[in-house]
Amino acid sequence: MRKNLFSLAAALSLLCSSCGTSNLYPVDGKLTCDGVPAAGAAVFFRRQGGDPVNEPSIMGITQDDGTFELVCGSLGKGAPPGEYDVLIEWREGSGNNKGFAKRVPDKLRGRYADSRHPLLHVTLEAQSNHLPAFEISNAGLPAKR
Repeated sequence: MRKNLFSLAAALSLLCSSCGTSNLYPVDGKLTCDGVPAAGAAVFFRRQGGDPVNEPSIMGITQDDGTFELVCGSLGKGAPPGEYDVLIEWREGSGNNKGFAKRVPDKLRGRYADSRHPLLHVTLEAQSNHLPAFEISNAGLPAKR
């Protein structure tokens, strides 16, 4: 029993240290696709060399104008400083499901969501981070069927 409690305490301390509220700094940015705001896209930040299973999810959802703010799991707005890969999914009809989850295709066909071969990277500093706009493209993607 004591060993289990120690293991649980150790795991919780690792989670808290990777994204503790005192270690979060505001992060905002903008996402456009072929020059147009990518409204409703999910922007995920994954720490380079981190363990995606044991670290809180850091993500933002783009607004109608393409802007987003990052949130670190249930810990609040912002992200810890470090080197990150940026992954993007932009689902057809995002935000229009009215509470019903349904599987819809990624408008970007996974091009920007491959965690093994991320196309976008960013460094976050221990300060407010106003990121330059991410400009992505649908050019060269196969036509919809």
